[in-house]
Amino acid sequence: MRMIGYFRVPPVRGATFDGPLADKLTAAGCEALHHDACYALAVHKPGLDAAIASARPGDLLVVPSLHAFAAHLVDLLQVLGKIQAAGLYLMTLSEGIDTRMPGAFFTVCAQLTQFNDQTRMVRTAEEKIVRLGRPRPATPESEAAEGDASEAVAEAPPEA
Repeated sequence: MRMIGYFRVPPVRGATFDGPLADKLTAAGCEALHHDACYALAVHKPGLDAAIASARPGDLLVVPSLHAFAAHLVDLLQVLGKIQAAGLYLMTLSEGIDTRMPGAFFTVCAQLTQFNDQTRMVRTAEEKIVRLGRPRPATPESEAAEGDASEAVAEAPPEA
């Protein structure tokens, strides 16, 4: 099992790829380091893609924290899904997560992803209700008008 390190460096003056994050990962035992510059909600992370591609199933991907992967929860869960699909283990130095230990961390992440998808569907339905308005309950007058209209259609002579 190899240990592969990954980190993101913020685009601020003085932050470098060979700074304290690289030192921390090297001290943890990482044989190879991959990195990206983090630009807000950037989705394209070539350094992370390279780290996952260079790993073999059973290798350990080490990051300083979960924030190294993403700036928001949805992106984080997608990245964790990629790591699991590649057959890799994950260790975070700050949070103390180590998926080599039992605890079903990836299972919880998959459930959070499913929850997010369901929440998105509910939000979409709610937005549609707000946009189009709530369906009006049927009243006796509207039911009678619908009945008259359906009778008129039913009684129309066939076209020749």
